[in-house]
Amino acid sequence: MAIGDIAYDDSAGFYADASGSLVFRRGVNPAPLGLELAAGYATRLRSGTTIDFGITNSSFTHYSDDRHGQSYSEVYAGIARGIFSSRIFVSPHYFTSGRWTAYGEVNANFSPARKWGLEAHVGMLSVLRTPAGQPYRANVDWRLGASRELGRISLHAALTGHGHAPQPFGAALRQSSPRRNALVIGVTTTL
Repeated sequence: MAIGDIAYDDSAGFYADASGSLVFRRGVNPAPLGLELAAGYATRLRSGTTIDFGITNSSFTHYSDDRHGQSYSEVYAGIARGIFSSRIFVSPHYFTSGRWTAYGEVNANFSPARKWGLEAHVGMLSVLRTPAGQPYRANVDWRLGASRELGRISLHAALTGHGHAPQPFGAALRQSSPRRNALVIGVTTTL
């Protein structure tokens, strides 16, 4: 898989980002996988805390494990101070019309030494309402990663995982995805 990203960050606080991905399949040409767009506004308060808000749209082709492709939009608000940041995202049509979701995340990023970075992330997706009222278990995801800058190139490695939040009161809720863990290794370069 290859990902291309372009970002704009205005000194007045407005920002925008576009990220596209390709999937490489054995014996055929690369195919488009997804497109993610985001735009928002961030401002630093006198206390040193930064707040931001914005909107995102994610679209995925049928190569993302669905015959027809899917998309969803979210609005979000966030707060950051020091090495910590947190955001909450709300979507009224998360992959299905009328499925309301909320996703909350907490992140930590810091540099223990020059040109080295460490990161930690935990997030939880909760389904607030579905069109037919079907119950869903909340999904939890996490990531622990490290990066190393080598001039215009950065090397990244992260251990990631996701699964279901514990079921309250033993309720029998529909499983939406199994537990999965992965080691992700990547290279980033700037033009």
